[in-house]
Amino acid sequence: MSATKVSVPCNFGVENLHDEFHGNVSIEFKDSTSMRASSLILSWNSEVFTRLFTEYRQSKVEIKDFSKDVVVMFLESLYSGDLLVEESHFREINKISHAFR
Repeated sequence: MSATKVSVPCNFGVENLHDEFHGNVSIEFKDSTSMRASSLILSWNSEVFTRLFTEYRQSKVEIKDFSKDVVVMFLESLYSGDLLVEESHFREINKISHAFR
C-alpha cells in the first residue's frame, strides 16, 4: 500500500511540531528524549518516513545517529520548507537529509 500525494501548503508551521493534539508519531533522540510529530507532514516530505509509517506501521522512530539539535532542525525544515544551517551543523544536516529523503 503506498501513500497518495495530495497538494497542501509547503509551510505547515513550525509551531505545530511537537503538538500533542496533531502529533501522532514520536521521534526519539539519542539523549532518550522525544518529540511528537505528524506522520502526514513527515511523509509528505520524505519517502523514508512514508515507508516507515505505511508499510511498517511505525508510530515511534528512533533517530540516534544525529545530534538532537540537527534532528530538530531537520524536522523544522520539513514543517516550514525552510532550512537555515549553521556551518558547524552543515555536515550532519547533509547526512540526515540524505538518510531521510
